[in-house]
Amino acid sequence: MTVVPFEDEEIRYRLSKLRELPPLPTSLKRLIEIIHSEVDIPGELESIISYDPSLSAKILATANSAFYGYRKQVKTLSNAINVIGTAQAKSISIYTLLLGVFSNGAMIREAHREMLWKHAFACSRIAVEVNRRRSWIKAEEAALLGLLHDIGWIVMAAHFKEQFTAIFEKAQKDNIPPWCVEIRYGLDHGKLGSYLACRWALPEELRAVMEFHHAPQRGTSFSTEVSMVYLINMLSHSREYPELLVEKSTVGQCRKLYISDEEWGRYQEVTEGIWPEVEQLWNSLCKGPK
Repeated sequence: MTVVPFEDEEIRYRLSKLRELPPLPTSLKRLIEIIHSEVDIPGELESIISYDPSLSAKILATANSAFYGYRKQVKTLSNAINVIGTAQAKSISIYTLLLGVFSNGAMIREAHREMLWKHAFACSRIAVEVNRRRSWIKAEEAALLGLLHDIGWIVMAAHFKEQFTAIFEKAQKDNIPPWCVEIRYGLDHGKLGSYLACRWALPEELRAVMEFHHAPQRGTSFSTEVSMVYLINMLSHSREYPELLVEKSTVGQCRKLYISDEEWGRYQEVTEGIWPEVEQLWNSLCKGPK
């Protein structure tokens, strides 16, 4: 696929059009707020999900899937949340709602949707497992950073379709990570994510992670969060690009956070075990409403 890179004037025009991005849905905003809140109000998650029939059906379908192996049929939303687990239900809800924001008129191709979803959930799960050993922030906040750090790719998939497709086709052809290709088209998913985070008034650490997770050496007041998500991202991509685990920048970030070779090796083992779970969960979700 041949796509002519953007000229500076075209890039500025396209970015100006991003002002037309939809506002942050109330339900999505509230889910993010309760993750950052010290107080978890009983029943609030169920209340938020219940206002969206499609989301409610997806949560029920997931709870009744073979992935969770629950013997009795789950018929109520409260039971479904208990079966899935509150944290997992929040993650599924957040990313489902997020993709829905950009899905009017089938804006994101199904193959791209699957790829983005699987990577997001793998990073979310890896973040939780890393956080078990290193309690750098609350577990749910770690999961949220992993889940949303690549939101810029969603913006690109919806608003820069040709470039997004060309980037991933070129990356696959040359066997190199897509973020090493995007600059050829004058695009940066980190900046796109940061732009959306600012528009939606998301927490500052989310904005920093979205913008700098491929450039943790840049100055930011959330350097630990950015460095951790950088490493989590490398772990998630290591199936396709195992060399990422030992490249100079990865080793540098491990040293910065005092992660030993032994600890880094454990995270790699954990990641290998997470991917089958992600694949099963995706298959379960696909049986529910899109």
